[in-house]
Amino acid sequence: MESFFINFILTKIIIFIKKHLFFERKAYLCGLNQKVKNQVKDLRTFEIDIVALKFGSHSFTFNLDNKFFAYCNEHLNGFIEKGDCNAEVILEKNEQLIRATLMIDGTVELVCDRSLDEFDYEVDIEDTILYKYSEEERELTEEIVLITRRTPSINVGELLYEFLMLDIPMKKLHPRFWEEEEEYLNDYSESEDSDNLEDELSDKKERKINFIYSSEENKTEDKSEDKKDSKNKTKPSSENEKIDPRWNILKNLKNNQN
Repeated sequence: MESFFINFILTKIIIFIKKHLFFERKAYLCGLNQKVKNQVKDLRTFEIDIVALKFGSHSFTFNLDNKFFAYCNEHLNGFIEKGDCNAEVILEKNEQLIRATLMIDGTVELVCDRSLDEFDYEVDIEDTILYKYSEEERELTEEIVLITRRTPSINVGELLYEFLMLDIPMKKLHPRFWEEEEEYLNDYSESEDSDNLEDELSDKKERKINFIYSSEENKTEDKSEDKKDSKNKTKPSSENEKIDPRWNILKNLKNNQN
């Protein structure tokens, strides 16, 4: 009787554990599937079908919310986790290329590098990307992307996030530190200008000294040359001082004939 009761209790415990594990696994899988669906949805939200576009200008609007920033922060190694921005993408399509003008305005949440306080940073961005038709798909430069005429769509989600990242200053400071930082930069700029001015004056002074020194050297050389020339002019030559005796003989012969 006791063994039957123990077996019954153990059976109930095993069934309970199995059910608990089953529901936990099911919840995990549902959450994983939902996460994957949300990721795919995030990507598709920013896809634009370019094959069906006619020649001309076309406008598309997007909302960059916290879900967008959370996804990009996780998959694109960013640091903007929250924000609320509106984006407009204008595509101008012709036979050779598609010009994409991306405009973003709104606020993103940043963390101050000095105080670690969170603050809202306003953004107002406008940039251009050119999609040129080619035989292959690749990024030619930061502003030119090659696509084929069979490329079905372009995804502007990553571009929007990259433009936001580039607009964020290297030094993220809370607005209460902006005035102090500006004063520091102004003082530093004035100090740099003063140092540059002193260096410039020092260079000019050195060039002037070198010029004067060089001029004095030239004058000295000129004087020495003049002295040499004057000596050469005033000094009689030894050949002039000595008279050839044959001239005296010729002179006497001439006198005798007379």
